Amino acid sequence: MVVHIENVHENRKTEDIAREMIGRRTFIGWPFLQEGMVASVSDSLFKYEKMSVIPGKPAKVVSTPHSPQGLGLWRTKAEKIEAFYSKRCGVITGNVDVLVHVRPLKGILRLDTGALVKDYEDASKETELAVQLTVPEVVSEDPRYLEKDPPSLAEEFPDGSKVFFLGEHAYGIAAQVSSTTTETLSVVLAFFPSEKAENDKFKAIATSRMATRYYPSFKVADMVGLSSRALSRVTSSFMVITSDGHKQNLGLSLKFEGKGMKVIGYSRKDGRAWEFSEKAIDLITEYRMQHPEVMRCLDKGGDAMLEAADIFPGPDADNKVKEVKAWLTSKGVRDFEPVSLFCDQLKKETVKEIEALEDQITATKSAANIKKAVVKGIPRQAVLKPSHAVYRLQNQHFALGDRVTMVQDSGSVPLSVKGVVIGMNAKSMDVVWDAAFMSGTTLGDRCSPYRGATVEFTSCLNLSNPQFIASTNPKEPTQQKPSAPFKPRFGPYPAVQPPPGQQAVAGFRHTPQTQAAPVHIMTNPNRGRDSFVNGHHPPPVHPRGGPGHHPRGMSHAPPVAPRGGFIAAPRGRGGFAVHNNRGRGAPPHRGGVFRGRGSRGAHTPPAVPS
Repeated sequence: MVVHIENVHENRKTEDIAREMIGRRTFIGWPFLQEGMVASVSDSLFKYEKMSVIPGKPAKVVSTPHSPQGLGLWRTKAEKIEAFYSKRCGVITGNVDVLVHVRPLKGILRLDTGALVKDYEDASKETELAVQLTVPEVVSEDPRYLEKDPPSLAEEFPDGSKVFFLGEHAYGIAAQVSSTTTETLSVVLAFFPSEKAENDKFKAIATSRMATRYYPSFKVADMVGLSSRALSRVTSSFMVITSDGHKQNLGLSLKFEGKGMKVIGYSRKDGRAWEFSEKAIDLITEYRMQHPEVMRCLDKGGDAMLEAADIFPGPDADNKVKEVKAWLTSKGVRDFEPVSLFCDQLKKETVKEIEALEDQITATKSAANIKKAVVKGIPRQAVLKPSHAVYRLQNQHFALGDRVTMVQDSGSVPLSVKGVVIGMNAKSMDVVWDAAFMSGTTLGDRCSPYRGATVEFTSCLNLSNPQFIASTNPKEPTQQKPSAPFKPRFGPYPAVQPPPGQQAVAGFRHTPQTQAAPVHIMTNPNRGRDSFVNGHHPPPVHPRGGPGHHPRGMSHAPPVAPRGGFIAAPRGRGGFAVHNNRGRGAPPHRGGVFRGRGSRGAHTPPAVPS
């Protein structure tokens, strides 16, 4: 079955089509429809957009001619759309003379007034399609993406609702709605007066532990007196084989190039170069002083594993390997925390210190110390409803050591519980909370049981860095919002682009493309040097010295003839060529004595029977 599309816009001016469609929604991707907003319309010569030419006047349709390269690009897109529907879908679209540039629907956006409006993609994600393939209306709308007018305050915030205050002086404090009017509402705040000073204490702990200076690997090699190769081997895995065949790792295991991992507080990677902290430099220096035999073997070439006897000459090589292993264990090398290169975390010691401070603060709090305050006549922008957190807390920034509070009423973490950020991931963060709860974890043995949880950025409110402070004046209901998106890591595996002419580092190399095996064309085996060509043997060519000359190191015994009755001439300077008389499958050779330079007086070696 072939479907023919009737173009209802045929014989219409492109400018009229643009004036009718730009700024209005349409449905694209027929037959699997998706809503979008028409941004512009184009034909083979011009692109039509709506612009405000005169300030204060309605926008007008303005035509812009295509560039010389754009003319061919537009025609290519039009032909591609027509060919795709014709060849792949069995749909005859007809001539594609007009293209519609549409921005797909992203989702629903909640405004400060409480209204729900549709949010469309930006210009970078525009898609083009033929105007005859657009659908202006559908019978059944998707109920998930319906715009809604702002509800009344009494409907959205009934009395007794739990909210969070976003005012400047009590930011993030839990509150309860006491009453509402047509435009304002009143809330009751419950807080501890010392909470603001507590946030600074947690931030100070994380800042003091993160203040570590790192040095590039080439500078570290000069500081510890090792070559770059030796430093690379000792800071990674350095395997040694003992006499019983077991492998022992004598390296410090500070970096894992293939796995893309580092050790917190000791190593990190900046671009393509590794960097090491002062603690790592002290550890390498002490290792070199305690066991210089290991350091002397790090510059040996080859990829083969060294044996214990190669490092420690003598009968007790295995015992010395055990001594090195015991020394590494005493320095805590086996307890290092390898983490991904593209995440940021606090060390276990810092997390324990944060937990101790949380327990100390929690022990000093009691119900008698809670202060209450009533705030009246504030706009709806000054409070945050837990169900609105996913809409309003977009692009919120976090850092290690930030004090946060849970503002989302769905999930495993109880509402209004406070915690401290101890780890940053691509789309989530690790938080150690003040109180234990049933679904809490240890975050990989980094905190106490039932105290840790990994949550999304929109589920918490940052108390150390307030970013959504709202005005409490109902006549000026303004609120600050972060505009830059928060991206602690660009994608799950960031692309590390190598310099021109260099291969990508280990762990970031693209999968090799599988190609078919090369086709080998069979050639005539009789063609070539010292072979028969058209039934005739080529004349022998003797190197310097003639057939009677034996190069140094070669035996004087006559060569053994292979099956076939003739002996191939060895190649190379000073070699000789010997051909036997007639044998099985071999033509008769003319003359009994070979001639050539330096062959006077030489005799033919005795024949070898076939």
